[in-house]
Amino acid sequence: MIEHDTMNTDATPVVPPGQLVTWDAVKEFVFAGNARFTLRSLRTGMRYTYLVRARKEDLAAGKTGPAITYFASLLRGPDNEADYKYMGVVRLPGYFWITPASKMGRDAPAYKVLVWFLDRLRESRDGVLGAVLEVWHEGKCGRCGRTLTVPESIANGLGPVCDGRAA
Repeated sequence: MIEHDTMNTDATPVVPPGQLVTWDAVKEFVFAGNARFTLRSLRTGMRYTYLVRARKEDLAAGKTGPAITYFASLLRGPDNEADYKYMGVVRLPGYFWITPASKMGRDAPAYKVLVWFLDRLRESRDGVLGAVLEVWHEGKCGRCGRTLTVPESIANGLGPVCDGRAA
């Protein structure tokens, strides 16, 4: 007979690897420069996977903050590496614009979800993360794209060098 510990006194919730649970961690990851993340609605179960990349020329020029242009794309096929379709431009602190090259319009559900998410991201609204929405990263650094292996890095989605924690 296997006995189970029914007296768990540790009230700290267990966060699955890859789930971002604070607005600060989400902002840092999404705007790291090469972020792939999935938004999952806890109300509907719907999920969308996005890629938000910084414009390489902006990074090379040393631009920071609102001066960086990010390109947002949506995963639209079975190849998790190559099946992303361009949606538009994101600028800090989280505003989205459709451009002439955008592959979807304002009526697309994935567009509405991204705009809703960016609105919440700007405001860091309480009661959204973990209650209405889950944000997941794929286990790769949101800045350089390398596979994460350090537990702290898996938790926040950034490797120790890209997060500035390396000695």
